[in-house]
Amino acid sequence: MWHSQLTDGLCPACWQTKQTKNAEQTRQLALRIKLMTLGGGEKPYREFRFESYEVIPENELAFTRSRAFNPDRDNLYLWGPCGVGKTHLAFAIARRFCELNRSVEFLQAPRLMRRVRMKDPVEEQQAIDRLVRADVFALDHLGIGTDSAYARQIFQEVLDGRMCAYRNGLIVTTRFSLDALATKLGDDTISSRLAGLCRVIQVGGRDHRLPP
Repeated sequence: MWHSQLTDGLCPACWQTKQTKNAEQTRQLALRIKLMTLGGGEKPYREFRFESYEVIPENELAFTRSRAFNPDRDNLYLWGPCGVGKTHLAFAIARRFCELNRSVEFLQAPRLMRRVRMKDPVEEQQAIDRLVRADVFALDHLGIGTDSAYARQIFQEVLDGRMCAYRNGLIVTTRFSLDALATKLGDDTISSRLAGLCRVIQVGGRDHRLPP
């Protein structure tokens, strides 16, 4: 009895090629959804890449260090005025390691509080532990809004947890220098920890949100 070697009308080699292509399309779709969730929308996913970053002398060091970022050894504190691309660089780093299937957390400072607020102690600790364990943890816009003692406590717990575990991979963006952050928070505890952990880089340039 003769049996056809075709599957869905395709020879074995063509069928395998089709399966491989479908698997890659499924992987790319899952990655897109993951990155959009990570960045909080379509814009970071579409625009915040190293390839689209405009490098000028005022941001060249930040760009170079961000592109060479290794979460096994590096921590970055990127500070400078609004609109100079700090979030762009932080998300580009997060994207790279998300694509490499490393565990990545990317949060704006207010979202950090919403992650743990109004939870029972066990759930709160689980949320903190997740940020401590992440291979890459990017906290965007540190110091914006009203800072409470509880917010400072939560971030300090995360920093202390990562330090005690010898875990690098931290990226912080803010418009405040470390001295200005200490003044803003009314306490130098967090600034001191960040100074000990991070390479501190000032990011300059014009506000890209404004017309030239």
